[in-house]
Amino acid sequence: MITENIYDDLIESLTRSFNELTEILKSLGNETRIKIMIFLLHGPQSYSSIVEETNLKKTAVSNHLSQLINTKLIERGDYGIYKISGDGLAFIKSIKKAYQMSPTRQIIKFEALQRRSVSRSFLNRFSQ
Repeated sequence: MITENIYDDLIESLTRSFNELTEILKSLGNETRIKIMIFLLHGPQSYSSIVEETNLKKTAVSNHLSQLINTKLIERGDYGIYKISGDGLAFIKSIKKAYQMSPTRQIIKFEALQRRSVSRSFLNRFSQ
C-alpha cells in the first residue's frame, strides 16, 4: 500500500525544475552576485558603478553579470544599464522571507526578546 506524502507536489515540482533551480541557486549562492543583486535593489545601475561597488576587476564583474543574466535574475537594458528582473526580485524577497520566518530564526528572536524583557525587569527593580 502506497501512502501519499504531503510533499508529493513539492517533490514533483522541484524534480521537474531541478536543472533550472540548481542554476539559479548557484547564481544566488555566490557572495559577489548576492551583493550585486542587493546593489541593484537601489535601482538600475551602470556597469562602471557595479565595478566600483564590488571593487573587482572588470572581467570578474562581467562574468558575474553574465551568470545573473543567464539565470534571468537581472536584465541588461540600453546603454549598459543593469537592473534586477522580476524573477530576481521575487527570489530575493523569498530568501528574505524564508530567512526571517525560519524556525531557527524565530527561536533566536524569541530568546532575544526574553533577554530584553528580563533585563528591563531587572533594571526597573533597581532604578526605583
